Amino acid sequence: MRAPLSVRLLLLAMVWLLAAACGGSGDDTSGAAPAATTTAASGTTAAASPACADAAAVKASMAELDGLDPPTAGKAGIQAALDKVSTNLAALKTSAKSQWGSQLTALEGAVAALKTTIAGITGDNLASTLPTVLSDLQQIDTAWTALQQQIDQDCG
Repeated sequence: MRAPLSVRLLLLAMVWLLAAACGGSGDDTSGAAPAATTTAASGTTAAASPACADAAAVKASMAELDGLDPPTAGKAGIQAALDKVSTNLAALKTSAKSQWGSQLTALEGAVAALKTTIAGITGDNLASTLPTVLSDLQQIDTAWTALQQQIDQDCG
């Protein structure tokens, strides 16, 4: 079972600060993964719709992002995982049409914000960027929770 958001964010903050204090470059050895809680899509008849299939792909990519070990994945690995989430969100937005519109828009914005923040991290600004990373992670978690609730309700 994953640790609650606040515990995971605290641990992440400690890892980042330790890396910054030890003089890590920050280019490929650190990063952040959002603390979204994910579940697998269930096999209901509604899950056969294109939107529900794309929603399952978003869930899988969010789970992958959530499961990243930032020091192991590095900046490039985190960016690749965020790109995968963005690609799956774009597909879901197309197939869902107006369904889940506000939740999709919120998650897209939160993911884009974290992508921008991660892209700007260097060894020199890691510690000063940490509050922004934590804020971006909280936005992703909030947006994903809202979207996931709707997906689970509509797709099972």
